[in-house]
Amino acid sequence: MLQQKQNATITYTGVETPIGLVFAAFSRGALYRISSGTETEFLQNISPTAGEVPIRADSILNDYARQILAVFTGDTPAHLPLYLETLTPFQQKVLNMTAKIPRGQVRSYGWIAQAIGSPNAHRAVGTALAQNPLPFVIPCHRVVRADGQLGSYSGGGTAVKARLLTLEEVPVAQAAGKFIVPKPFEPIYQP
Repeated sequence: MLQQKQNATITYTGVETPIGLVFAAFSRGALYRISSGTETEFLQNISPTAGEVPIRADSILNDYARQILAVFTGDTPAHLPLYLETLTPFQQKVLNMTAKIPRGQVRSYGWIAQAIGSPNAHRAVGTALAQNPLPFVIPCHRVVRADGQLGSYSGGGTAVKARLLTLEEVPVAQAAGKFIVPKPFEPIYQP
């Protein structure tokens, strides 16, 4: 699932999804970055190396665009290689565990910490998820605080996180101006 960073041209495309336009960048055939927002914001956040200029290549990336859309509709992408660079082994463990959370379910930051063998690292888990370069594909929107509050979301903020969970039929409510998922919402972690 994870590929090592290689110097390559970065291509990108826009994909119309149930939450609006999402931009996805690719390098060497692997998904490099994905985010919502404007194209200008997306390009500013890509961080190409050594003066690379990302190239918009909608027609070339049609197959990948369909696979990204599948993430939002609940279908399983056929084969979407992921490109995660400069991530620590801890961040990779967090993202790999997060990728296993089934659609329509949520887990807490503490659950993830327990599952990767670092039971006291719930804050570090939150930090790793905040740096997730592929927030819709590696579903960090499915990770919430232990009290049910949604917490932050690198894919576009708490309202986007709430919308994604609602699309997955996770009950989301608002209480005191905050989005919450009613408890109980996760199984006891069993290795």
